[in-house]
Amino acid sequence: MRTQIIAALFTGTSPLIVMAAASAMPATAQVAEARIAFAIAPGALSTALAQYAEQARVQLIYAPALAAGRKSTGIKGQFSPREAIARLLAGTGIAVQQVDRDIFMLSGAQGKADEAGEARSSVLTDERPQDIIVTGSHIHGAPPTASPTKVVTRSDIERGGYSSVAQALQAMPGNFGGMATEQSALTYADRSGSNTTLASGVNLRGLGPQATLVLVNGRRVAGSGMMGDFADISSIPMSALDRVEIITDGASALYGSDAVAGVVNIILKEDFDGLEMRLRGGTVTQGNARELQFSQTAGKSWGSGSFLLSYEYQRRVALRSADRAYARSADSRPFGGTDRRYPYSSPGNVLGFDESGALVPTYAIPAGQDGTGLTADDFLAGEPNLENFREGTDLSPDQKRHSLYAHVSQSLTDAIKFSLEGRFSHRKFSSLTSGYATILSVTDANPWFVSPTGASSDLIGYAFTQELGPVRSAGTARSYALTGGLEAELGADWKLSSYLAYAAQRDRNRTDQLANEYLLAEALGSIADDPASDFTAQRDGYFNPYGDGNANSPALLQAISGYSDYESRSNILTADMVADGSLFSMPGGSVKLAVGANYRRERFHSQAVDFIFSPTPVAGRPADYSRSIWAGFAELAVPLFGPDNARAGLQQLDFSAAVRAERYDDFGSTANPKFSVRWVPVNGVAVRGTWGTSFRAPNLRELGAPETANLRIATNEAGNSVVVIQRSGGNTGLSPEKAKSWTVGLDLTPSSLAGLTASLTAFRTIFSGRISNVVQQNFSSALTDPTYAPFVRWVSPGTNADDLAFVEELLSRSGAANPYPVESIAAVVDARYVNTGRVDVAGGDFDINYVFERGSNRFNIGVGATYLERWREQVTPDSPAVDRRNVAGRPVDLKGRMTIGWARGPFDAQFALNHVDAYHDEAGKPIKAWNTVDFRIAYKSKASTGIASGFTISLAAQNLFDKAPPFYDSTAGAGYDGANADATGRFIALEIARRW
Repeated sequence: MRTQIIAALFTGTSPLIVMAAASAMPATAQVAEARIAFAIAPGALSTALAQYAEQARVQLIYAPALAAGRKSTGIKGQFSPREAIARLLAGTGIAVQQVDRDIFMLSGAQGKADEAGEARSSVLTDERPQDIIVTGSHIHGAPPTASPTKVVTRSDIERGGYSSVAQALQAMPGNFGGMATEQSALTYADRSGSNTTLASGVNLRGLGPQATLVLVNGRRVAGSGMMGDFADISSIPMSALDRVEIITDGASALYGSDAVAGVVNIILKEDFDGLEMRLRGGTVTQGNARELQFSQTAGKSWGSGSFLLSYEYQRRVALRSADRAYARSADSRPFGGTDRRYPYSSPGNVLGFDESGALVPTYAIPAGQDGTGLTADDFLAGEPNLENFREGTDLSPDQKRHSLYAHVSQSLTDAIKFSLEGRFSHRKFSSLTSGYATILSVTDANPWFVSPTGASSDLIGYAFTQELGPVRSAGTARSYALTGGLEAELGADWKLSSYLAYAAQRDRNRTDQLANEYLLAEALGSIADDPASDFTAQRDGYFNPYGDGNANSPALLQAISGYSDYESRSNILTADMVADGSLFSMPGGSVKLAVGANYRRERFHSQAVDFIFSPTPVAGRPADYSRSIWAGFAELAVPLFGPDNARAGLQQLDFSAAVRAERYDDFGSTANPKFSVRWVPVNGVAVRGTWGTSFRAPNLRELGAPETANLRIATNEAGNSVVVIQRSGGNTGLSPEKAKSWTVGLDLTPSSLAGLTASLTAFRTIFSGRISNVVQQNFSSALTDPTYAPFVRWVSPGTNADDLAFVEELLSRSGAANPYPVESIAAVVDARYVNTGRVDVAGGDFDINYVFERGSNRFNIGVGATYLERWREQVTPDSPAVDRRNVAGRPVDLKGRMTIGWARGPFDAQFALNHVDAYHDEAGKPIKAWNTVDFRIAYKSKASTGIASGFTISLAAQNLFDKAPPFYDSTAGAGYDGANADATGRFIALEIARRW
């Protein structure tokens, strides 16, 4: 007889293990039911389970945390393995399921609360077993997957002090916060500019949130953001969460498009008995940011079905830039940085062209006057006014969210089960960004006109922050999902699973407190009054650009105000069917197969209304894109060695292969394989490896967005600001992004040290043909970095007729008034979507967890880290590959988290140390490492009756010692890197929960 320990899944930052005992003699159904003499002494449940597996010669699959801290009364006597495990687990609240002849799986149950507040008392019965299917396989009861997998439970999230799924996932060492987060959007660390609704996504390996497939209960969700290209996980209610399963290798062979960096499967509760209420309140200790969260969950289970309904409300108050010294001013010189205030200010600056052709401030308009008595001699030469564009801005938004989730399931017969679930979320947000700044063209037609040089017209750099306030973006994000599922037993051990799912996302964002450039030109007298507009200078007054923010009346400012309104709708209809079961038996076990088909209909609609460059609001051309995708897939699991034919060096050897072919009606077909091997040479050691290809299909907007041309200000090689035209839009000739990835891993569960689990995974992903508007994302470097030279055309429309015709043709596409002289346009930058370049990412994940007991105390120590050995980006096929690690706004080479937990009786506490390694800015200036500490302590009543029963209270602190993020001299003036740090500071939260 040999004891075997098999790595299966991961929980939190540590592996979920399979502890097993296997005999060299063949196992049969009769052997499994044979009565065995058991002798297991009372004591720790983890020890009792190890002894049970050894004596019963069966495999037990369970998470170490499930047994940690629990006691067993032991058993002694003659029992079948089924009877023995039922007696051993009696009263623990742990459910057990028989998934094969001699394999049992333990899991948290769902009724009276266990430590995670999610358990149900259950013992093994003679009812048909419910085979478990996990992310990473389509086969029920499949052997442990070879893919690197993590499981984050609701209990893990609560012990971490997080209030949402988004917070917990974005804090993982393997996640990169440079895109699809609130702070990266508001500090412009997210160069994509598409997160207009301030949604929260997952960005594994830094390959982009669109390259991480997010599922909810195994179903796709509709896309969020201006592109509709990533899932907004902020809509998921914590109150309904069961766990999150994360695959961190390419999985397109199983799930299709987008699973390049991995898969995040958010699994919500299905069974729940009773009522649960939670109330949480939190606040920063410096500033006004605070949070209120309330949830109510109710459920009922009966023999053949269950029902659950959960509602959650969250209110968050914005974190202001003024609350953080390093972010309140664009002048970062006190912190060793640069004065990044700009000359578009109030009072403004008269601009002129220098020898290089750049617009630079030449005369400052004096402060302390209203612009009505100004003379040419009053202007200040060589003393430009500088605007603090950080004034009045936010670092995180103001938000309100309502989320609702419902699930019902019912067995129609002994072999058929039906389920129906629905989700709804409504999130309302608002944020303040830099005040509107522009260049005014003022002529002597303006009654307040005065020129320091005696010219008949001038250009003035001007900011409206004092008059209109910071620019405000506000809107809503609504998500919907409805799924109907049917599961049927087909005979033998074959099962059929099918579902029909609909998911939709509707986002709206309105940006106001802008100046309408067309009406402003009328108000300045630069153009004649337009009868089509509601503004008339003779009636409403002329705009005075020479004051210090108090020269123009509120009525006039309201009359020239503009806005931009953008709305998008994304929806997905999915039909899926998969059958799986055993093909035949081998000495190592049953060969299993899953085959299936999938149909998906995707649609994306967007509509914009602008009132910035026209006399009346202009509705842009609606964009409506749709496509159909057909897919077929198969997965094969082959156990080459197992309990029945194990031998020295080959305790277990499993091989699996999967392939998926998809056909898109808008660009063609793609097929992707995946191969996996998992080998257990000796007890307590598992070696695993995977190889496969993945892809990301171009999203609908990348394919079909119409081309536009917009005027922007850019910096040339001389460091001067020049006017350029940016071409943007989609490309119908795009092909899918492709990736090859492999992983090699080692899992250790030494029997000599019970409670210790360790895992090491090496990974590499080569992502080629990437779809990107790479120039737009790096626009600040477009004119200075040779990498982007193929996308830049320098023009001289003032002296070259061809350039003039080219520029005028592009400007005609925008339909907008040009506030700049045509001859001032220096370049045309092509920022359209293209298949270009590649990213090569390699590194390792390390996870270790140790759970042990000393008397009545239970301790756990965990360490998780991700190290990036390379993150090389090749922007174009002809450009050199550049390692982007350890550069501000890019992934850092090392991120980690260490936890130390303690529990005794009703008390539970955890410290966590978070580490972000040192790196540098674009100029090579060092940015220090950042270490923060989190803490949470909770009390859970052990009373079984009375008002205290089911009662829990906890106190949590994020960034306990209020460690400020390391200073970064960002061009956005925020003073920190919103991609790799958080400005929230110390946040204290109190939560009270009661369950009935």
